Amino acid sequence: MTTVDFIKSSLGFAHRALTDARNGTDEQLHFVPEHGSHSIAWCLWHTARIEDLIMNGRVRQQQPIWDETWSQRTGLPADGFGTGQSDEDAQQVRITDIAAFIEYQEAVWDSTREFLESATDADLEREVPTRNGTESVGQAISLHMLGHFNGHRGEMNLLRGMQGLPPLLVTEGTH
Repeated sequence: MTTVDFIKSSLGFAHRALTDARNGTDEQLHFVPEHGSHSIAWCLWHTARIEDLIMNGRVRQQQPIWDETWSQRTGLPADGFGTGQSDEDAQQVRITDIAAFIEYQEAVWDSTREFLESATDADLEREVPTRNGTESVGQAISLHMLGHFNGHRGEMNLLRGMQGLPPLLVTEGTH
């Protein structure tokens, strides 16, 4: 298996978990426990924005998909992506139109898939800008998407468990 194939497989798993996380009522998606900071909805918004910024802004060197129109359609903040956000601000993040959000999320995923379809392992070595220097495309995907998204998957599983919901991808890997 090439590194690109591994990334495709791993991102496929992360995207299936994020798809599964959308299953729930508006109340369940926006639930924040006492003394908590994030909701499942916040995690969904944050991960989609991160992927958009990494893949489109840094890797593909084009404008991210997110713009004012998506903000208006989904009810989500036009600026920012959750990093550095106060708990109070994070708790105010609400997806007002889940269908529009799903459209945005899947457009981001399609953009990532499009890049990976033609990427080679050598493409993963290309340096891309960060806030404090550079990192390789492979590092950007591994650190900011694969590892980061799975951390939020754990957070969403905790929030789901607190509400009596099953964990994400409960049947993944079983036949």
